[in-house]
Amino acid sequence: MNPLAGRRGKAYILDCAGYLGIAAATVPLGLVARNAGWGREQTLVFAMSAVPPILATLLAARRESGPGGATWGKRRFGLRVNTADGGGVPFGRALLRNTMKIAIPWQLGHAVAVGAAFGGYQRADPMTIAATVLTYPIIGVMIAGVLIGQGRTVHDRIAGTFVEATSADVLEAAR
Repeated sequence: MNPLAGRRGKAYILDCAGYLGIAAATVPLGLVARNAGWGREQTLVFAMSAVPPILATLLAARRESGPGGATWGKRRFGLRVNTADGGGVPFGRALLRNTMKIAIPWQLGHAVAVGAAFGGYQRADPMTIAATVLTYPIIGVMIAGVLIGQGRTVHDRIAGTFVEATSADVLEAAR
């Protein structure tokens, strides 16, 4: 198992608590939409469900491309995202990395939930079924990427990034 896997997992859980806060902050928007009758249209509900993952993705990309090179959770656990040249992660790469890590899995989960709420399983809706079939394998591949080999996930490989410890004491503790 990769020596940073536990630290990365804890950092991700901490970051997810922040993402949950973003989702909770959009609840008033959902209440307004429901009261306006917008909740009857599946496409509109799905589009509105994209707001929290987009905000979380942008925030994470901004933090990882900033001077600290890390989200709040990664900083807390002595980690940062970097590129092979060590020059920090440009915003575009951080955005690609977090789109694959946050936005796509989260929105696939929304596709499953919204599809199910609108009878997608009963109608054998292809979008609901496809989102269901894709969601868990994607999450499994992401987790396996952290645990196996060098600990570079699919989103790290595609974005040309990697997660590293930020200090000698963290490096020593990971050994």
